[in-house]
Amino acid sequence: MGDKKYLRKLDIFLLILFPIMSVILSLLLKASFLASILLFFGLPAVWLSYRTRHMIKKTLIFSLIFSIPLSLMIDYVAVLDKSWFVPSSVFSFRIFNVVAIEGFVFGFLLVYAVLIFYEHFLDKSKYEIVDKKMKYLILPLIILSIVFFALLLLKPGLLRIKYAYLCLGIIFMLLPAITFLSFFPRLVSKYVKTASYFFMLLLIFEITGLQLNQWTFPGENFIGWIQIFNYKFPLEEFFFWIILSSTGILSYYEFFDDDRR
Repeated sequence: MGDKKYLRKLDIFLLILFPIMSVILSLLLKASFLASILLFFGLPAVWLSYRTRHMIKKTLIFSLIFSIPLSLMIDYVAVLDKSWFVPSSVFSFRIFNVVAIEGFVFGFLLVYAVLIFYEHFLDKSKYEIVDKKMKYLILPLIILSIVFFALLLLKPGLLRIKYAYLCLGIIFMLLPAITFLSFFPRLVSKYVKTASYFFMLLLIFEITGLQLNQWTFPGENFIGWIQIFNYKFPLEEFFFWIILSSTGILSYYEFFDDDRR
């Protein structure tokens, strides 16, 4: 019992320490976007993986399946609308000359960090590497990917969507979260606890990234702006990613790959 209490206190201490370290190192080293991603999300992911080793395979597989196609499609549409842009990449190429590789790393590590945090602290579900319900996630992702590539080849102009950030946020984050929690309201308290930590982490990451010019919001198709100190970013960024992203991710995970308990 004593060891468990000590380890839980150590978990909390390190999860508070990691973001502080990440900010300091990012600013001192003038870190690239990739380096900051690894600091802010890699450090907690590695520690929680060490502490929850039996859940690594399950969360890793889901994170890869979920994040890779969505990172490509969401980033591509967002960049076309100038909702989001990474001005400097450490890689010499971009996917379709549009999507920075860092977007895939960020998408994967964000999803993985959220899930391993959730499994370590809050979820006591029965362990199963891949739930049979995953086929109902994989099939729509395959269909969506086929449609995306078909439009890219045949009608690329249709991928230029005005207010892309708002549309993508509603479709991929807000509606799934509301729908899922309306059927499984008992999970709200777990989601709020997870969202509280990632709200703090993502907000600090946002401000650090803007300070270092790791990404920009060059377009005008936003419903509003948030300003914190001298840092200004779209309302959509604040709501859909900083506040809602962890809840959206957990909704997909619980529905398609967990026991919803």
